[in-house]
Amino acid sequence: MALQPYSFEPTINDIDSNFNPMLFSNEFSNTNVSIENRSLKPVSEWCLSEKCISLNTDRKCVCCIEFENLQKLCPDKKCITLNKSFSKIILDEEILNITRQQMIVKTKNRNKRNNLLMFNNKTWRFVCYKQFTHWVNSWSKLGKVIIPSCVVHKIRETYPESNGNYVGFRDSNVLSS
Repeated sequence: MALQPYSFEPTINDIDSNFNPMLFSNEFSNTNVSIENRSLKPVSEWCLSEKCISLNTDRKCVCCIEFENLQKLCPDKKCITLNKSFSKIILDEEILNITRQQMIVKTKNRNKRNNLLMFNNKTWRFVCYKQFTHWVNSWSKLGKVIIPSCVVHKIRETYPESNGNYVGFRDSNVLSS
């Protein structure tokens, strides 16, 4: 009898037999939700948490309550930013510094590494967005994901840009200088 690789590694079924990976996605919980022209509408028409802000594209104008995986973290239908874990995991500078150090060690991109070495709010926001993405999408394949407007607002409020101008999501994995 030969050794079988990974035969002692736990599977997701060993951890949680009720786990359904389809519930942990970055898709809207309600397939009938229309994001068309949201950036032009008043926030009160599409935000259910009362914590969102209007962003520059329809795709970014999404409330946390519209995601099933976030509803699981806030069963009382309150904003994800009010969750105790959100403050600890996403906004706490000590936790973010650990994440930042891990990102510095793992990255092969010199420009990205140099930007991560800077202690400025732009870097902290970048790390917050990464941390949030990993926290809520830990069971799904990571790629381009939508970060709810309320989360973007809270992160920007905590780590503001001095001139008030924000770049927003770019289709790149590199933190620009």
